[in-house]
Amino acid sequence: MAAYWLVRCNCSAHFLWTFPPKSSLAMANAEGAARSVSVLLREAADRIDELERCKFNIRRVLWSFEFCLTFTFEKTASTSTATQQPLAVTENRRTTGTRKLSNVRSSSMRAGRPPLDVPGEILTTFAMAGLPTRQMSDRCGVSSRTIQRRLAQENLRKSDLYSTINDEDLDTLVMEIKRVHPNAGYKIMLGHVRSRGINIQRHRLRASMRRLDPEAILMRRLSIQTARRRQYSVPAPNSLWHIDGNHKLIRWRIVVHGGVDGFSRLIVYLDASTNNRALTVLHSFISAVGQYDVPSRVRSDKGGENVMIAQFMVQTNGVNRNSHMTGRSVHNQRIERLWRDVYENVLDLYYTVFMQMEAEGILNPDDEIELYSLHRCFMPHIQHGLHCFKEAWNNHGLRTSSHYTPLQLWLLNEKEGHWEGPHTPSTSNVSIPEIQLMRPLNAEDLAALPDTDVPLTQALGVYIETVQAMRALLLP
Repeated sequence: MAAYWLVRCNCSAHFLWTFPPKSSLAMANAEGAARSVSVLLREAADRIDELERCKFNIRRVLWSFEFCLTFTFEKTASTSTATQQPLAVTENRRTTGTRKLSNVRSSSMRAGRPPLDVPGEILTTFAMAGLPTRQMSDRCGVSSRTIQRRLAQENLRKSDLYSTINDEDLDTLVMEIKRVHPNAGYKIMLGHVRSRGINIQRHRLRASMRRLDPEAILMRRLSIQTARRRQYSVPAPNSLWHIDGNHKLIRWRIVVHGGVDGFSRLIVYLDASTNNRALTVLHSFISAVGQYDVPSRVRSDKGGENVMIAQFMVQTNGVNRNSHMTGRSVHNQRIERLWRDVYENVLDLYYTVFMQMEAEGILNPDDEIELYSLHRCFMPHIQHGLHCFKEAWNNHGLRTSSHYTPLQLWLLNEKEGHWEGPHTPSTSNVSIPEIQLMRPLNAEDLAALPDTDVPLTQALGVYIETVQAMRALLLP
């Protein structure tokens, strides 16, 4: 009400100043009106001051009441138990759908409002994941300035998180990764370096790759082809997993099974095996569930290797809710797009090597002994390459997600969601024949074979020695 009279009096004074009266009577009336206006202005100002004092008193009473409650609670807790209780962390859902840690009061006995206490281990996890200060403040439910002060108290500065590795050692590391992943660009290469616990600036990695292989950078630029795709939308992490099998190496009876989270594009599992059994796929899926929890829904093709996963999802999450969805493999967008990067960064090398071995006559995919030797010598290297690619992918920035990594997207968003879609039963299957040796190998036979724990550059020599030893053991 005081603000209303203040505005009204200001408007009246402005009108009198703009249009002054011309007669003496009007002038007297105007002077009286001006005096009335000044009185009203003083009354309005007095009312505003009174309201401000009331607000201040109310705020002071609330602060005192809050401090008394905190002191009483801490005194009661200290007398009831001698051990310090862990900090209570609760979850409060905001309107944006993200998870928020509630403010936890510290045990300070100072007068006034107690400071906000943010657990140091949470700050360390967020800082090591590379989250910006604003995202940390949103997750912890405090201001950005509070996060900056707590980082300073924990001696966590973002500049200190960067590695002090020199250029020579960095070039050696990049060259080592390039031997196993020759087609890796700078983003995937940055993910490889981060997965090894080395956090460096992007410009340093670009400079290192230019020094080592400038021709490959130019070739990748010329081969870039941007495809326009439809917008893909999933509510949250663990809302929908996409699983599938890759058969690029099936000529040598090797199949790769993978799964990716639809929201964050986090690779949950990526394993190579020598069979396409449903039990093998289920073991990989269960290992991912143990690490990332059970997803709400799973999408796959109609292959018979996914039957046990479908049964597991229905038994765990219930029926009549599309816990397991099937459809055409080409419509399984997330995992099908991932296979391109898996082949380019991992499988392309082995496909080229195996084809060259066939061309030189040292590998016959129909010979059981040579195929067994191939699996024995190269399967550990293939699995190691897939594991390194998985860690690099989960730590590389995504252009369409503001350059957040899949791991950061997984940490920043709440793990829940709902999805609606069709469900049709699986009817087809891709079978891989088992290797049939003339007799099973015993412990003495396996001990006589060459050691396969060698670098990839020596795997071909070990394969040739293994074939010769196998023929000496099995052939008369």
